[in-house]
Amino acid sequence: MPFIAFLGCDGSGKSTVISAVTRQLKESGIPVHTGHWRPKPFAGGNPSAPSSADDPHGQSPRGTLGSLIKLGWLWTNWWTAWLLHLGRESRHGMLVFDRYHGDLLVDPRRYRYGGPMWLARMASRCMPQPDHVFFLDAPPEVLLSRKREVDEAALIKSRNAYLEFCQGSNGFHIIDARPSVETVTRQVMDCLGR
Repeated sequence: MPFIAFLGCDGSGKSTVISAVTRQLKESGIPVHTGHWRPKPFAGGNPSAPSSADDPHGQSPRGTLGSLIKLGWLWTNWWTAWLLHLGRESRHGMLVFDRYHGDLLVDPRRYRYGGPMWLARMASRCMPQPDHVFFLDAPPEVLLSRKREVDEAALIKSRNAYLEFCQGSNGFHIIDARPSVETVTRQVMDCLGR
């Protein structure tokens, strides 16, 4: 069973789609384990608790040293959790994450990362990789009509970065997030062969 992750700008409907996909998988008899951004290594089968930020770009980036320490902590969390329980859970069910370490490469400001991006890219490549990444995409005006957590310029920049991140990579799927939740969920399930 695969490890899948969802990416998307604020307002793309990630949480709603993840809930719908999770429900359909469970109804099909597939065990589902969910997580958000960074796993908790000692969560005992509950990879992570969701977190949210009312102003994801409101704080200044950390300095270089603080960013490198945080990046090392992220790497340690992913591998410790993978070896302790995530790897097993992905083999015996479906592992579904709302954002994952690759999100830092697209939107470092959200995670207050102020270190070298080449090092962040290298660290991300050395962490467990999703089998499928779903980017839920919609035009800026649609996203802003749903949620206004970042300004329009930051949203456009993030969306372009996500699209670039997803281009030409195996296992990455760009899903139109404008239709109904049922339609978007069906597209995801079709990509998973379910």
